[in-house]
Amino acid sequence: MKDRAQRVLVIAARPEDEAYVFGATIATLVHRGTELIVLSCSNNATAAISATPTTAHVPVMTAETHLAPAAEVAHETDVEELSPLSVDEVVREILGITAHHILREDNGRQFATMNARDLASDIAAAITSLKPDVVVSYAKEFSGTARGSEALLVHEATALATELAGVPFYTASAVPVDRGVAVSSATALAFKRRATEIYRNEIPVGEAVSTPAEYLRRLRRRELVVGERSRFERVMLAFLSLVLGALVGLVLTAVHQSAFTIGDARIPWGIVASVTLVTALILGLRLIYDTRVAAGFASLGVLVMSALLAAVMPGGTILIPANVAGYVWTFAPVVVVLVVVGWPRVNRQVSSASRANIELNSPVKGADIS
Repeated sequence: MKDRAQRVLVIAARPEDEAYVFGATIATLVHRGTELIVLSCSNNATAAISATPTTAHVPVMTAETHLAPAAEVAHETDVEELSPLSVDEVVREILGITAHHILREDNGRQFATMNARDLASDIAAAITSLKPDVVVSYAKEFSGTARGSEALLVHEATALATELAGVPFYTASAVPVDRGVAVSSATALAFKRRATEIYRNEIPVGEAVSTPAEYLRRLRRRELVVGERSRFERVMLAFLSLVLGALVGLVLTAVHQSAFTIGDARIPWGIVASVTLVTALILGLRLIYDTRVAAGFASLGVLVMSALLAAVMPGGTILIPANVAGYVWTFAPVVVVLVVVGWPRVNRQVSSASRANIELNSPVKGADIS
């Protein structure tokens, strides 16, 4: 069994999503004794602007908390008036959050001006500083927040940042996902419900409220780099790679015999450039997409075009003659393809704790982490 992560960083767009999107996950991890850090990209929990009735004495999740029936959590409250500025703090106390950071106190203005790469640089700096074993943030879709555009931006930025930092990235979804793990214990959901009620000041304490479970799934490196593509996108990627490879094969076959002379020395720049460019093309596609599809179809285009042009052209023209450069051009691309396309996928090496799931080692759909 893999080691359980010791330090988890949860990244939210705004403070209220700590409860709405990640509340059950946070409560569960805190109960386990995991070192939990929450990073909000912005302040401005809009639900906390007006005066909000909340609790002065609320059940608080800690590592020592007895997992009592959910009903006890829901009714163990005394409602009093509380300053609206302390609502976020009360919610964090309920969930057991003791370490909290905000990237920018700009009331959300960054979401209208920043792109994913800009935000990713800030998140990557935070990851480097905080050194988490695992990062948790929004799923690409169905994350359970009302701020879909902000959640998508944070998702994309976190995906880029975790890829740069080499830290496992788990996404939280409000709907069941394949190879996911459900955070659905009654007590964890009760703490999540209690936290969200602090923001939902229109909902009386103790009233029955539907609180969705949370589903965590690790985003693999292939998805971080390429994204989850539709069948049409995969077909287009293969087709365009094939066309690109064929064009490269056509041009390089035409120039591979080129050379220039310096004194008595003949410099065969054509074959050197041709082999170098083919290697760069195939290796680049393999590295960029971390999949063999693009590199494989580009290789197919190069090899097929070279084979077609190896035949005698109309008029007796021979583009690939039986000389040193011709033999090198015939066999070198084949060797490059076999090595680059056939090379096994190498995962980024990180610490054993970083390779751990949030315990969540079981890929069984619907498994409970409580």
